[in-house]
Amino acid sequence: MPHPILDALPGFPVKVSGALHALDKAWADEGEEAARASQMNLVLMFGAQVSAADAQARFDEAVLFAQRYPCRLVVLAARPAGHAEEAPEAKVNVVCFFDPARRGKRCCEALLLAHGRPGPELESLVSTWLEGDLPTNLWAHGVTAEELAPWLSWTGRCRRVIADRSLVGDAVFSLPFPRPEQVRDLSVARCLPVRQALGQFLAAHAPSDLVRGLRKVSVSHGGGLRGEAAGLLAWMKGCLTHCAGLTRSHVTADFTLSEAPPAGDNLAAEWNFEDGSRFSWEHADKGTQARISFTRAKEAGTVTQRVALMGPAEALSEAVFF
Repeated sequence: MPHPILDALPGFPVKVSGALHALDKAWADEGEEAARASQMNLVLMFGAQVSAADAQARFDEAVLFAQRYPCRLVVLAARPAGHAEEAPEAKVNVVCFFDPARRGKRCCEALLLAHGRPGPELESLVSTWLEGDLPTNLWAHGVTAEELAPWLSWTGRCRRVIADRSLVGDAVFSLPFPRPEQVRDLSVARCLPVRQALGQFLAAHAPSDLVRGLRKVSVSHGGGLRGEAAGLLAWMKGCLTHCAGLTRSHVTADFTLSEAPPAGDNLAAEWNFEDGSRFSWEHADKGTQARISFTRAKEAGTVTQRVALMGPAEALSEAVFF
């Protein structure tokens, strides 16, 4: 049975055993003017419940990433459990674009595989498809903890393992990865501009003003933003703990996460202090505008910031490299 994701993604069907040969032929057909220089391997893994339209969008984002950071793209599309015994199928694709910097044509190569139940043979096949001596990054999109668990040992060779907490929840991040320090949350990466803007505002205040009498820190979020909110709360806790260390004090505040942001907001944060002081941050206008107020500030009015979450390709770059 043809896999709907492979049907939707570009490329031409090939025998699994002949995929690398077909890739070499595709490069030859592009001619000498097509530049080929890879910095890494990017494995884009789709869970069995990912739709063809969703997969197409993520594939397009991976290609945008590859245009900036040349890489070999390997796409793995899992079959549902009821079709796990069906034969694998493969596709090969070379996507070319004009590179103004080099004044020529550059290409992104992609190997695509629809597969059944993971096992040593599948891991071996994927390993042969990777470019040797180059770092490998795994982007697991819509992959459940149960689907990723058989790959855990294989992920030990990856420089980064990337998933999206807002999409898959906490279970994937609780798996016993061989190298847990290499796991990155794409939803946290998307919030880098938010952390930078907030950090710039908070850095203008004395550490003592941020932690003195702090009782409660809460972050709330709208639908589909739980990962962003959890990452923001963890970042605030780390920053406030550091500020407390600078003032030789301790943070004893409660840190809470909720799904009830103020009306019209995507994300919001509030700090409450013993003396009634308050810090608030609200991210609204579909995630492009933020409002900050802090009663301990020299100018206690509301500060407005234009700040948006990172785009998909930029967030993927942040997760891969930092």
